[in-house]
Amino acid sequence: MITSKDISELLLTDGFDVRMHAAGASMFPVISSGDRIIVSREREYAAGDIVVFRRNDILVCHRIIKIYETDGIRYFRTRGDSFLSPDEPVPAGQVLGRVVRIDKESTSLRRKVLLWLSPALHFGRLNAFVVSALVSITNLFAVPHKTRSLLK
Repeated sequence: MITSKDISELLLTDGFDVRMHAAGASMFPVISSGDRIIVSREREYAAGDIVVFRRNDILVCHRIIKIYETDGIRYFRTRGDSFLSPDEPVPAGQVLGRVVRIDKESTSLRRKVLLWLSPALHFGRLNAFVVSALVSITNLFAVPHKTRSLLK
């Protein structure tokens, strides 16, 4: 069965930009659960870029913190902004594209509360559970979304 993730991957490989919904809190406060991101296939990536890659059967959106080569293979070291530890190295061939635009779900009370709590987000993977619980509780206070472009 072909999934929407498979279709997104095929479109990115063919050079199309893809709009996706973000889930989770690993990139908070830059990207929150429910935000819409636009991903574009690039020829080159740099440290600081937010990229989407496939890890097992999941699409992951994290920031490149280091680029290196081993035995002629290029690798990216990535990390979610709300995590202290980096991910396992990602071979360049697994990167599907770079986030070029973020459409914020809302600038609601929920987001303001989470921004206020952001210093506490540096305590490991427990954050994702805590932030997801806060998002669920405060989802009642939504305000129309704003758009932010990462294109220069």
